[in-house]
Amino acid sequence: MTESIKTAVALLENGENIIIGIKDDTKVPVKMNDIYYIESVDERTYAYTKNDCYALRGKLYELEETLDFRFFRCSKSMILNSRKIKNVRSGDNARMNATLLNDEVIVISRSYVKDLKKRLGL
Repeated sequence: MTESIKTAVALLENGENIIIGIKDDTKVPVKMNDIYYIESVDERTYAYTKNDCYALRGKLYELEETLDFRFFRCSKSMILNSRKIKNVRSGDNARMNATLLNDEVIVISRSYVKDLKKRLGL
């Protein structure tokens, strides 16, 4: 049983996984499916959805361990939801640019391009 199958079974049994985000000093449950990417900026961690940004508790590597198969590390400071990618194109210095469903462009660091190509079947 692969990690993807375990996650799918858990979703079917328990519903959508959530992360607790903080917005305006209020704790808000954020569905993992709604998260486009998670980024670490100035030693703080944020989750970005289509329209909002939520502060998260914990370090990026700690959150990475709790996320499911949809998420992958795309740079030293960012984890990306592969289900929110609209298209990808080659960038400078062996990097790639991923355009998300909300038309935001994310740079995939060259050390993570191989994982992205594998996930997308490229």
